[in-house]
Amino acid sequence: MGRLNLLEPAARRLPAGLKLLLLAVASIALFRLDGLAPLAAAVAAVLLLAAVTGSLGAVRQLRPLLTVIVLSFAAHALLGDWRLGLAVCLRIAALVTLAGIVSALTPLSDMLAALDRGMSPLRRLGVPTRPVAVAIAMTLRFAPLLAERWRALGDSWRTRSPRRPHWRLLTPFVIGAMDDADRAADALHARGGFVEKRP
Repeated sequence: MGRLNLLEPAARRLPAGLKLLLLAVASIALFRLDGLAPLAAAVAAVLLLAAVTGSLGAVRQLRPLLTVIVLSFAAHALLGDWRLGLAVCLRIAALVTLAGIVSALTPLSDMLAALDRGMSPLRRLGVPTRPVAVAIAMTLRFAPLLAERWRALGDSWRTRSPRRPHWRLLTPFVIGAMDDADRAADALHARGGFVEKRP
């Protein structure tokens, strides 16, 4: 495994703003890709990127979304367009994994600073940008944490029951996520996380 993540040090040293910009460009490119073969190749490239940057944990973020992905594919298949459904699933897989890679390689404080700088022109016009920057950064940061919480709940269930958990995990998952969000909001408020940063 140590030989795989050759690019991890270099990826961590990249400026947070550049990583967020590359994530935005990659997201736009994924939505412009047509055809299952190019999308499958994009997913393979994202998985390779996760491997060489030591961010394979980002792939685990897909587990909580498997139900959504399967339902999305099923809905499109029932409507007679399974190819479009598969394309949607491939885009979701690539985008969520890319966001997880950026989150794993970028400290939250660096992401906030980069977003503050990027939105500074709006701030000069009187638009409050700090809440937007916090929301974007926290979304990227919480994705792997929520995936880990789902995995832990699944492991806990399997130690107590031979049945598959499925929907039974939704209630404790949602309650735990809301509790985490409340604690994070209180911590950010106490530390001035929503105070506008002056350019």
